[in-house]
Amino acid sequence: ALMFLMFTVTYGGRSLLIEEAAGTLPRLLVSPTSSAQILAGKIFGIFLTGVVQLAILIGGTTLMFRLNWGNPLPVILMVLASVLGATGWGVLLTALLKTPGQAGAIGSAMMLIFGVLGGSFTNIQMLPESIQFISYITPNHWGLEGFTTLASGGSLQGILTPLAWLAGMFLVLFTIGVLIFSRRGLGKK
Repeated sequence: ALMFLMFTVTYGGRSLLIEEAAGTLPRLLVSPTSSAQILAGKIFGIFLTGVVQLAILIGGTTLMFRLNWGNPLPVILMVLASVLGATGWGVLLTALLKTPGQAGAIGSAMMLIFGVLGGSFTNIQMLPESIQFISYITPNHWGLEGFTTLASGGSLQGILTPLAWLAGMFLVLFTIGVLIFSRRGLGKK
């Protein structure tokens, strides 16, 4: 679920580049709203898509397989934080790239790399310590840690570190992305 969440947010960011290439983004930017507000609105749509995606996966596995994800409130907080962390990476990737094709190719590669580094394919404890350290930059790592804690009977107290890392990841990456977009003059030809 977390690996495909990265796919969703990178392709959501790709849509921003498609709008820039098609000329619809410059039209939005002439409105009295700031580029940060327009970017925040677009990113909020991507965020909501990610939340719905995880909610469907969690709800579906709960109903079909009777999987116990843990106490609902901490699970909801983990969903929101995981989507925030992934969305931050989607924003940064979109800010750094120039074409939708680049976003598609590099976004897919990032999804797979984060899946491997974050533990979506294997137990990262089996990997060298340097790789384990690098996994901390992935939302996959923190999402897996938080959801595993909750599924193992953990409480809100047990997921405070993953929640903090994921929220901090979003704040840092979103801020950097907005600065890059502003410097780049996104949507201005």
